[in-house]
Amino acid sequence: MNYTLLSGIFLEGILSFFSPCVLPLIPLYMSYLAGDHKHSDEEGNITYDNKKVFLTTLFFVMGISLTFLLLAMSISAISVFLDRYREAISIIGGTLLILFGLHECDLIHIDLLNKELKPKIDLKLQEMNYLKAFLLGFVFSLGWSPCIGPMLANAILLAASDEGGYLYIIVYALGLVIPFLITGLFTNKVLSFIQKNRKIMNTVMKIAGIVLICFGLYMISDGIRKIDQAKTLSENPINEEEDKQDIGSYLYHYEFKDKDGNVLRLSDYEGNYIMINFTASWCTYCKMEIPDFQEFANENDVKCFFIMSPLNEEKGREDIDKFLEEYDPSLPVIIDEEGIMFYYCGINSYPTTYVIDPQGHFVCYANGAMSKEGFEGLLDYSKQLDE
Repeated sequence: MNYTLLSGIFLEGILSFFSPCVLPLIPLYMSYLAGDHKHSDEEGNITYDNKKVFLTTLFFVMGISLTFLLLAMSISAISVFLDRYREAISIIGGTLLILFGLHECDLIHIDLLNKELKPKIDLKLQEMNYLKAFLLGFVFSLGWSPCIGPMLANAILLAASDEGGYLYIIVYALGLVIPFLITGLFTNKVLSFIQKNRKIMNTVMKIAGIVLICFGLYMISDGIRKIDQAKTLSENPINEEEDKQDIGSYLYHYEFKDKDGNVLRLSDYEGNYIMINFTASWCTYCKMEIPDFQEFANENDVKCFFIMSPLNEEKGREDIDKFLEEYDPSLPVIIDEEGIMFYYCGINSYPTTYVIDPQGHFVCYANGAMSKEGFEGLLDYSKQLDE
């Protein structure tokens, strides 16, 4: 999971709040949500009971969140089907995002994206309660979907092209609902700001368009990179005469190079348990677990390696070199130039740690950052599998 992309998706959720089909209607929504907790003075100025409005707004955003939660669950449910088409989805989706971005920048016009659905459901909003606030959020979020389509589409397409990518949709939803919660907490001030700054929508939409174009270019380049990587691997198939067992045997005897350019084969450590930690220069959790992995290696009879690849969503080898210079890991670092280990092990989340037994079999793995005790537990589990 790329945390830089998640940050971008969160920003798009916030930008969606300022879209033409959401921001102008905020005063209307808040009027509904306030119910009888709003007061008008002699001059016609309306004030709100912020505590009461915040509570109804909280249920309102829960209704909005339900829409996106269902969408995330749908993406997760069909992830197995999508897996074989991820490269194509990435390229086609990236192209669509560029078109959406050009539309948001007002350089081209796509009529469908200027529309919104209007579900005809009478909730009798004059008498507001928490259940109605929840239903209001759910119904109106369905109506926004076509209008905020370009930015929502970005989250969906990224989710479809990345296993476990449903998190993109959840993060997008958070970016969208947090401004609503802030509005519910500071209703008078926020509505006053919106009233005075309606022209901000045009600027926000252009910013959103630029963000979409950047995402589109990233998805296209990532899809092409993965296709090239698969092509490279197909042109270097397993040598059946040398490696007659399986892919694990092929990787076990493969000639990698360490960070200094020295040849490194895992089979040179036959007879020992080996733990390989797949890491990335952009991964925050990878950086956090480096001390624990090194401490574990120093205290246990096991050969430990970090492994990195310039094809692993890195800008290139220079990113890896900067990372190694900054963190200076004491353990050997395998540089998987062709991404062959990442590809065959199916690495799609970071960090991931694989265990290889003394006979060269890849016996188990664990996703996510772990403590020293976690690595010890993983090693003990591997040994039990061998018994």
